Amino acid sequence: MRYGFVVQVAAVWGLAAAVVAVPFWLIQEREVEAFLNREGVELQAALRSTDSLLRTMTNQAFADILGNGELRRFLVRAGAPGAADAPETLQATVMNLGAAAHRSLRTCCGASLHVLGANGETIAHFDARLQQEHSANPQRRGQVVEIMNTRMGAQGFEISASGLAYRRVLPVWHEGEPVGAVEAVLQPGDLVTLLRRIGGDALLYHVLLRRDVLPDGLTVDSGSQIFRATELHHGLVEPVQMGGTGSRLPHWLQHAESLRRALADGFDASLPVSALVRDAYGRDVAVAMVPVRDMAGRAIGYAASESSAAPIVAWQRQLLAYAVLGWLLVGALATLVMLVVRSRRGVLALREQMDAITESMGEGVYVLDGQGRVGYVNQAASQMLGYRPDEITGAKANALFYDSAGVQGRPTRIPGWEVLRTGGAYRSERHELRRRDGTSLPVSLTVAPLRGVKNGVVAVFHDIADRARELSSLKEQAARDPLTGLGNRRMLDTSLQRESARAQRTGNPLSLLMLDVDEFKLYNDTFGHPAGDQALRRIGMVLEQSVNRPADLICRYGGEEFAIILPVADADAAVVVAERIRKAVETAQIPHTEGAQRDVVTVSVGCATATGVGVEPALLIARADAGVYRAKSRGRNRVEGVAEPGVSL
Repeated sequence: MRYGFVVQVAAVWGLAAAVVAVPFWLIQEREVEAFLNREGVELQAALRSTDSLLRTMTNQAFADILGNGELRRFLVRAGAPGAADAPETLQATVMNLGAAAHRSLRTCCGASLHVLGANGETIAHFDARLQQEHSANPQRRGQVVEIMNTRMGAQGFEISASGLAYRRVLPVWHEGEPVGAVEAVLQPGDLVTLLRRIGGDALLYHVLLRRDVLPDGLTVDSGSQIFRATELHHGLVEPVQMGGTGSRLPHWLQHAESLRRALADGFDASLPVSALVRDAYGRDVAVAMVPVRDMAGRAIGYAASESSAAPIVAWQRQLLAYAVLGWLLVGALATLVMLVVRSRRGVLALREQMDAITESMGEGVYVLDGQGRVGYVNQAASQMLGYRPDEITGAKANALFYDSAGVQGRPTRIPGWEVLRTGGAYRSERHELRRRDGTSLPVSLTVAPLRGVKNGVVAVFHDIADRARELSSLKEQAARDPLTGLGNRRMLDTSLQRESARAQRTGNPLSLLMLDVDEFKLYNDTFGHPAGDQALRRIGMVLEQSVNRPADLICRYGGEEFAIILPVADADAAVVVAERIRKAVETAQIPHTEGAQRDVVTVSVGCATATGVGVEPALLIARADAGVYRAKSRGRNRVEGVAEPGVSL
């Protein structure tokens, strides 16, 4: 037994660990993912800010160099037939126009200025010493020609024979034709330096290039850039500018296993990648990598940022401490509950279970001991009886729960007490309990013996007065027409049967009016069923206003037909009421269709009156309906009746 309890305690602590660990792990995963996503968003924001800054500065520089038109004239002359020496001849002009613009670009962001010809060839560019440098073998770039033909220019990464660069190209047009372009060029190392100036809390930035996008003529170690292989992924290389100051990808980052796994999953689809890693000094670093694209929209690699992950790591440790504390609390509480459950016996256990179950019930519950005294009563029972629980507990049961057969309502016996002897259950659908104010409470009662207890019963009762009210409400709803709120066909049949029996018994006359809305099908076909329903509701309101006696009953017989029962009303009275209704509906001025016989909605009324043995519900309905038919055949908007033996107008 002892070992069994130890196993139970161990199982409880294991379950507590699972209960606590799962939500804490999910929270930790969600927060780490959110933190890394924020790092990616910040990296993208830094790239956009860099792009915006370069756009702003190049716009200013381009405006300065193009403002007086000298460069456009120079490009026109350089591209004219027979002007092969034009670039050499006008070198001084290019220097004068571009020196200031180049200086501003170098100062703000480290970019250099290029002047391109109409075919995309480099005519001249400026180096870091503001010296114009002309290429003996001008490079022609087909992508630039496509950009110049758009007039709008472009900005973004480009891989050419000279390596990777971030470029801004602005075409120069003359007389509807491109004559050249001005271009700002930012080397990868200078871009990384600019990102460090603009970016937020990132420690370092890197630019990595896909190996498969390198041009055929470009090797990994040619030109002013070398493309160093990385161990992060076999398909990535790092462009390194010779003599540049940009950040180099550190060795520890290339061997970060979590980043390498994430990159392996997202590389083929060029998806953003992020991971938490440790640097060479044991510090926690968050690495975010977002795809970068060239000016044609092709994914060519990644921009990466290194940021301190100390906040999220500190939060993880704090969360772990909370998880351990939560596990200890849940485990201790669960163990305590086990001890309490094992130590509770008898009446105390029953009381706690009864409290937990019966207080949430809508029924009254009481428990009697072997002497017939109340040992327990729930809140619902005390409220229904008007007592406080402490006023009922300990009282004799036959003073409260008595048999309605007792003389003048005095208690004679405890209902259901015989279940102690029979072992079955006692049920009564109609029983009387006495309230504190002396009134009786009708209830349904169930009494059963307590299991495991030698003497005692438990009883459950329900206030059937509420049930009766609910049934009455349901019956009332079932007898009402949902559209007009008047009685429905069921109410008409029941009431007509009752009033017919009363008229036969008393000899008083009984009248029935049947109404049919004239040309209602034409109304529905023209205005639609919603308008037809609204018209029927208005007619129902007119009927309620026109029939004054409380005993009279108005019902919707079906569709556009209505029926009115007029107890103790002879034929003359029925005709008066029918004519009043007809005029009221006509006066309501409900517009009819243009094709109708009349401009407003009218009704045809048939009435029938019966006296004595001639009062038969089916006969009244048939004759009143025949009156409706006659009224319609004689022009509508009329009151008609049928004279038969025992049935009159």
